[in-house]
Amino acid sequence: MFTLSTISRAIRRANMARHGDLVDEELRGWNWGRAPLKPRAYFELGVSEVSYRLCPTRRDLWLRRRDGVKIEPSEAMRIGAAIHNIIHSISSEISRLSTKGLKIWDAYTAVYRRIDRMVREYTQNLANTEWLYSFAQATAFTLASIAAELGLPLITEFTVDGSLLGLSKNLRIDALFQGAAVVEFKYGYNRDDYQLALTGYALALESFLELPIDTGIAVLIANGCSELRTRVEAVYISNNLRQEFIEARDEAIDVLLSPSPPPKPSQCPQTCPYRRVCGAPA
Repeated sequence: MFTLSTISRAIRRANMARHGDLVDEELRGWNWGRAPLKPRAYFELGVSEVSYRLCPTRRDLWLRRRDGVKIEPSEAMRIGAAIHNIIHSISSEISRLSTKGLKIWDAYTAVYRRIDRMVREYTQNLANTEWLYSFAQATAFTLASIAAELGLPLITEFTVDGSLLGLSKNLRIDALFQGAAVVEFKYGYNRDDYQLALTGYALALESFLELPIDTGIAVLIANGCSELRTRVEAVYISNNLRQEFIEARDEAIDVLLSPSPPPKPSQCPQTCPYRRVCGAPA
């Protein structure tokens, strides 16, 4: 499970990349009114719409935004939502109880007693949820430990206005670590686009708070063979990543400004939830 120690070690490794690659001032989020950060149009894009390319031609973005296509979330998407709900509920409850005067470990004990009910609430209609009980128990202990060591709970579901960068007014960041690192909880190990998502949230925070955010943390969660596995990866929000996110944002804007939809891909990715309505070859 992720711990304060694993997060701190990952951040130290990421900070080593900072030497010789200091962030250019023009790529700081607070420079939203000048190129290259100033967007060509304002569509209130979600960070996930920019970062996670379901379709190689971005036809999925057109179908969702221009055609208004609604999709049923996949099993993996529902599991991911359950993970986020569990983490946020535990963190919020520990924070609420501690602000009422309970000591952190007393708050942890109270939350631990409610975990079974909490997991049942968030995993209705999901198959193979037994591992999520173990995940919730471990998460409660981890978040309580972090709160006890740092003297304050982890801030989860932090809302930030990213509209100055052409992003949503209500971006929800999974967590903030010590107010200086963006945290994303991701279900599954088989994706590397979380780096762009962390970069997008960092830029939005910089535009909103006017404080430098140079580190992102991805907590990757998987349940191979019903066994809970986690991995913590920290990312230095470098110039290259910032430029890559800006280019991806501009590409998404161009798709939505175009009078016609992007072409169908030559082969539709197996994981794309728009396969049935897109008509691209499987």
